[in-house]
Amino acid sequence: MEKLIAWIIGKLPKPLQKLWYDHESVWMYILVGGLTTLVSLISQVVPTEIFNGMHMAGWLNTFLSTTISWIVSVTFAFFTNKRYVFKSHTDTMAAFWREFFMFYSARFVTYFLELAIMEIGNHFFATVDGTIVTWRSFIVKIVAQVVILTLNYIFSKLVIFKKKDAKPAAQNQTKNA
Repeated sequence: MEKLIAWIIGKLPKPLQKLWYDHESVWMYILVGGLTTLVSLISQVVPTEIFNGMHMAGWLNTFLSTTISWIVSVTFAFFTNKRYVFKSHTDTMAAFWREFFMFYSARFVTYFLELAIMEIGNHFFATVDGTIVTWRSFIVKIVAQVVILTLNYIFSKLVIFKKKDAKPAAQNQTKNA
């Protein structure tokens, strides 16, 4: 993926290349976030349709479909954000599990926000005659994803994949010299 992106960026005019490289992590987050959103949408729509066929209650359909979508998309997001967006390298299993736990914890918080948006949106906008209309639920899901994507970037950038500050080590070397 990195080679493909580098090739595409290399074909752009120099000012656009500069814009890309000046804000690479933001652009990569948008790209990976778009892919994560696509994964989330697909993994929401498929169960919704299956559960509609089972004549499942609307609230249960929303809960189960959103939960399945969340598990699939958060797993995809963790690995793609770690590698492509924040370029986080962990040298120990403890460091890996720390990032993993923090990532899932932050996403768990936004999961409940997403669930609330989906439930309220489906209740007031997407339900017709007791059945969730898939295309309307899809619109609610897109709105939820915009809110969640923004919050998740803030959590990831400022807390989870925060770069270690190299200044203390440099200051210690200066003091010892």
